[in-house]
Amino acid sequence: MIRRACARVLRGLAALPPAVVLGAAWGLVLLYAYPGLLTLDSFDHLREARSGVYTDSHPPIINLAWKLVEYVITGPFGMLVIQTGLLLAGLYAIFRRTFDPRRAAWWTAAVFVVPPVSTTMTVIWKDCWMAGLLAVGIAGVLSTRRWARLAGVIALTIAQAFRYNALGATLPLIVLLFEWRPGMHWLRRYALSTATWLAATCAAMGINAALTDKPMHYWVSSLAAHDLVGTLAYSDGTLSDAELRAELAGTGLLVDHDIHARIRQLYTPRDFYALVHHPTLRLWDLPIMYDQPAPEPQRAAVVRAWWHAISTRPWAYVKHRLAVTAEVLDLRSTRSMGTPLGRRTPYVELATQLGVVTQASQLQIRMTRWARAVSAHTPLYVPWIYALVSIVLLWPARRDRDVLALLLSGLVMESSLLLLAHGCDYRYSHWMVMMTIVSTIVLATRRYRAAIEAGAIRAG
Repeated sequence: MIRRACARVLRGLAALPPAVVLGAAWGLVLLYAYPGLLTLDSFDHLREARSGVYTDSHPPIINLAWKLVEYVITGPFGMLVIQTGLLLAGLYAIFRRTFDPRRAAWWTAAVFVVPPVSTTMTVIWKDCWMAGLLAVGIAGVLSTRRWARLAGVIALTIAQAFRYNALGATLPLIVLLFEWRPGMHWLRRYALSTATWLAATCAAMGINAALTDKPMHYWVSSLAAHDLVGTLAYSDGTLSDAELRAELAGTGLLVDHDIHARIRQLYTPRDFYALVHHPTLRLWDLPIMYDQPAPEPQRAAVVRAWWHAISTRPWAYVKHRLAVTAEVLDLRSTRSMGTPLGRRTPYVELATQLGVVTQASQLQIRMTRWARAVSAHTPLYVPWIYALVSIVLLWPARRDRDVLALLLSGLVMESSLLLLAHGCDYRYSHWMVMMTIVSTIVLATRRYRAAIEAGAIRAG
């Protein structure tokens, strides 16, 4: 009886319309996240959207998006609905290329709600808007209709504007997938698609440049400072105070003795934050928030010291960058970087100032505890595993251009972190993780079907 009852339930679930399956998955994620989870980056976006003064510490296009959304719905919920809705629609369109509508809906729902995908998408981040727009853009450029392919390129361009290193994600997608018309000679096709990618990249940069009211020169306060300190920390021996005072002259160094010891004490490849924001031990006062950049002479001095350090100590710089990359990929499998956000925000004062609800329901708290347990006790949030799987799948996917483009999109964007990451955060790897999951499902299904067909032919 139990077996027959389970079979009836499964048949009933299999018969559900695609819209019901997709709606249930979307509702579950919205229930988990309502009204939308926020970090310090999120508060920065909201504050700038409401003030109307846009900096380039984060791509200012997200400030504009939030300003437009708040015209209809105040607070984070409108942003949450749009970024998750874009991803859901894009994933479904991608799976429809391989599956019938019902199976595509179930696979979409499965990928959409799996914790390594869904818990990141519940935070109001530029990364999440990028992911949603990339998925929609992929569906567009794979269409048989020219207008849809052009719309896909536009979506990929806007996605690229939402994250500065998203050009790595769009490069394989546009170059490999976009075609003006079917049947073009391969040389003309790839020349045109490469030119299209270059145009999309320039357009994305132009959008953010046009929206920026106050340049913050954030690279100086974050990546440059991290690379500078990391290179000095990995230098052989102990550098004298006199040598470091001369090398760091003009940077606004706050330490005047035992400088190298302080550098090694503060340095960690996991994060640059303490270097400029530790309450008592920081090395510099370099702004990473609000709208007042560091003075131009200080910025010039930091850039000069950065270049001197990495050019005269290249091996130390390489060791630093490899250490940061190891943290990004979580090669030690500490799993702490992928832990879903808790329901109690540490930014209560900011939330109160901006009128954001921070209280969660008991069900949301239980769901969050479950998601955090998945992170702590499974390898689902360990990026290097997905990177390895993607690399292994490149050869089997070589004749499936769409799958190859998805795999390369994740890997190329991830590889950009080798030079660009200034700390470890699971969301940096979120796109690669998702593309690995989607590609594995599609490729395995196609190979299984091909094996079945080959077996049927042999049997016939």
